[in-house]
Amino acid sequence: MEVLLVHLSHLEMSFTENYLQIVKQYFEERRRNKWWKVNENHVGMDGLACFADNRLRSDVQVLIEWVQTQPHLPEISEYELILFLHSNYYEMEATKKTIEAYYTFRTTCKDMFVDKDVCSAPVQQAMDITAITTLPKLTQENYRVIFAKIIDTDASKFVLPTIFKFGFTCVDIDIWENGCSEGYVLIIDTKTLHIGHLPKIGLFTVKNFVYYIQEALPLRLKAVHFINMVPMIERILAMARPFLKKELLEMIHFHTNVEGLFPFISQRDLPVEYGGDSESLLVAKKKMDDKVMELRDFILSKEHTQRIDESKRIKTKSLFNLFGAF
Repeated sequence: MEVLLVHLSHLEMSFTENYLQIVKQYFEERRRNKWWKVNENHVGMDGLACFADNRLRSDVQVLIEWVQTQPHLPEISEYELILFLHSNYYEMEATKKTIEAYYTFRTTCKDMFVDKDVCSAPVQQAMDITAITTLPKLTQENYRVIFAKIIDTDASKFVLPTIFKFGFTCVDIDIWENGCSEGYVLIIDTKTLHIGHLPKIGLFTVKNFVYYIQEALPLRLKAVHFINMVPMIERILAMARPFLKKELLEMIHFHTNVEGLFPFISQRDLPVEYGGDSESLLVAKKKMDDKVMELRDFILSKEHTQRIDESKRIKTKSLFNLFGAF
C-alpha cells in the first residue's frame, strides 16, 4: 500500500510539472487545425495560456459529465481523461469511443488484461524471456521509443497472450509516468524468432492485439519498425492484415537489418548492442523489470478497479438490438 500511495503522489507531481506543457501543446494543435481564432497580438502570451487552460478544463469537464452518464464505466481521474483527450488529438467523440473501448476490452479480454499479478509464474516467465523497455532518448520529433525483443529462443516458453500482458503493463507504466507525449515509436527486433514460435501465435491473439492498438490504446502511435526481419514475420502479417486499418498499415516498416532503421531513428540513440550510445538492452530491461515489480500493488489496484460493470450499462435501441444480427 505504501508503494501505491508513493506512486500516486509521484503521478500527481508529474502531472503538475507537465501541465503547462500540455496546455501549450493543446493550444498549438487547436490553432494549427483552425478550431478557434484568437488575436495573439491582442491577448499576449499570458492570455493565450489562460485561454488554452480554460478551454482544456472545459473539455475535461465535458468528459467528466459524460462519464457520469455511463454508470458501467469505472471512476476515471482528470489525469486519465487528459491522457485520453491527448491521444485522440483532443477530438471529443473519438475520445469517448477510446474510453469505452479501453475499459470494455481490458475487462473482457482476459488473456491479455486479467490476472496481471507480476509475481505469478506465467507473467514471470514472460518477463524472463522478453526485453521490453523505453529508450532514454527521444527521437528528433520528440517521440518516445519502445524497444522489444524475445531474448530466449526456447519456443516452449513462448506464450504470446502473456507476453502481450506483460508488454502492455510496461506501456501502461510509461504512460502513467510520462503523461502526454508527442508520439510513440515501437521497434521490434525479430532476430530470435524462428519457425518453432509460429504455432504459438494464434489468430485471435493477433486480432485482439491489433484491435487494442487501433481502438483503445491511449497514446499516439507514430510508427512500428520490425528490424532483423525473419521470414515468419510475413506470415504473421498475413494473419494480421485483415484487421489492420490503412492508417496503421502505413505506419509499419520492415528492415532486414538494424541499419535500415537509421533513417528513422538515430543510431546513437539505440542500445550499445545496436551501435548506439544508450545503455545495453539487458540493463534497460532490468530497470523496467524492477519497476514493474516495485509497482505490483499499483498494477493490481488498476486491474481490479478500472473495469466496467456490464450490468450497469444503459441499453440503447438499434437495428441490431431489434432484429439481431443479419
